[in-house]
Amino acid sequence: MTDKKLKSNLKDRTLSFVKKNLKTILIILISLVVFLLIFLFYKNLQEKNNIKIAEKYNYASILIIQKEKEEGKLLLESIINDNHNFYSPLALYLLMEKYPKLDSLKIINFFNKILKNNSISKENLNLIKLKKAIYLINFDREELIIQTLNPIINSDSVWRNLSINIIIEYFLAKDQIVKADEYIKLLSINNNK
Repeated sequence: MTDKKLKSNLKDRTLSFVKKNLKTILIILISLVVFLLIFLFYKNLQEKNNIKIAEKYNYASILIIQKEKEEGKLLLESIINDNHNFYSPLALYLLMEKYPKLDSLKIINFFNKILKNNSISKENLNLIKLKKAIYLINFDREELIIQTLNPIINSDSVWRNLSINIIIEYFLAKDQIVKADEYIKLLSINNNK
């Protein structure tokens, strides 16, 4: 009998709680449903945007292959300006490969735009910085190269040693042995850890 009383008592308390807090419970449930719908809508919108940018990138690639280079270039620049975490860097690399005589300042500005994208992971941003530094080497922009690579060198990035090696090779190619030695020491300190 005690079990029945306990069950009945629990049932009565539950019903009483629900009756007293019915408005609050309904508001919470409706809020959860609305939040879920908004989340699903956002994810769907994001997926459609990803597909649209992927199609745009593929179309630009096709245009370049078909020798419609100007139209392909404009599409690639548009993708870079879309600031997509995957396709914008990819578009920049294709642009650099297919249009090597493009204005270097424009390329550097594209790199800077992509590097401001907060949705790109830290290590991928470091890789993009590394590629920017390699691009800058072609124009002998020492200050910008160092400025670009120093944040990687001063971090625990997986790209740290490669960044140091790039600067070492850059200075050695310019016969700046003293500057190269500074980075060689930095590399040896890092390797001894």
